[in-house]
Amino acid sequence: MKVTRLHIGHLVISGVLVLATGSSWADEVVVGVNLVNAPYDLNSPEQEAVLAALEDAGVPAIRAAIPNNEKGIRFAQRVYAHKIKIELLVGLEYPGTKWPRAPDGFQGMWQLPGLTRSNPVAFRSNFESLLGRLEESGIVLVAFELGNEINWAGFNADFPLPGKGKVLGSEELLVDPEGRQIAKGFLQYLKSLGALREVRDRSKLNRDTPIISAGLADLSGTNWTTTTKADAVSVDATLNFLRANGLDILVDGYGLHSYPSVRNPGSVADAAMRLAHMESNGLKQCRPGASPDGKPCWFTEWGFNNVGDACPVDDAGRVSLVREMRDRFSRLAIQGRLGGLFFYTWQGNVHAQREDRASAYRCGALTQSGRLAIAPMSR
Repeated sequence: MKVTRLHIGHLVISGVLVLATGSSWADEVVVGVNLVNAPYDLNSPEQEAVLAALEDAGVPAIRAAIPNNEKGIRFAQRVYAHKIKIELLVGLEYPGTKWPRAPDGFQGMWQLPGLTRSNPVAFRSNFESLLGRLEESGIVLVAFELGNEINWAGFNADFPLPGKGKVLGSEELLVDPEGRQIAKGFLQYLKSLGALREVRDRSKLNRDTPIISAGLADLSGTNWTTTTKADAVSVDATLNFLRANGLDILVDGYGLHSYPSVRNPGSVADAAMRLAHMESNGLKQCRPGASPDGKPCWFTEWGFNNVGDACPVDDAGRVSLVREMRDRFSRLAIQGRLGGLFFYTWQGNVHAQREDRASAYRCGALTQSGRLAIAPMSR
């Protein structure tokens, strides 16, 4: 498939020449959990309760956003005081942009403006300030991950709503009017990514901290887009386009999200279906760190729901599914194709009337499936 190529061996972004350099990789895959719903907005005792539970469970790292303000910095300091590291989910900047409001019937989508509206100059300024404040506290991060699920309407308002309910491929990014608009946003995203790389390379404590591209939504091979009339770009098409335009000299890994469906738990055919889903949503792109034609993958979101809301938790089905996925991830790790693994999610909203069924921490304790999900993994 023909794709537009803007570089050969180097890339000039925002006036900065970025050269490909090797990154140091530990022997251990980075394993952790997502901590969502703005945990920095919890009061101090609530934060301490969550972090103490994470530390007691032996969770080595969390994936979380940290705002560039006092409560964000204090929360990051608390996290590290509990011997937990942070995979920093970094947001783009959209100064002067009116926040989008999704049409009726599309609640939960357009959570961010279109990538075409992102401002790499404003991003550089805010990110440099945030990283400087974190480093003043002696914080060395696990990784930087720029953006979240930029390949669909949920987090990228460049996608129209309602859409056509389709998953765009590589060719459509070049010739389809909607696809070309999305592609413009992807090119704008790379400018902010270049700014992140330049700031990181000049940092004091985080020069070797890996940079991960945005975790991409795994919507290929599902009927979700059709039923919701929300469009997406396939993971492979997104990565192919970004790579053709300089991604590999800016990042140390590719962010992927994986939520394979479950139809007949325990069956060989069901497991094969989940593997096929992963292969068609980025798995084939994963390469060892020293490979000339790709990067290791970081599964920055993956997981399954429990059955029901009652305590004690009915965890047997999820235990089986987590074992299956961990076995698959272990093979990737042995091949050097896996950099990180973050289960979704630790606890959900601590103030919710019902616990999030996706949580590793349920009914006041770490579930068996959660313990399996956060077990150490070696390369």
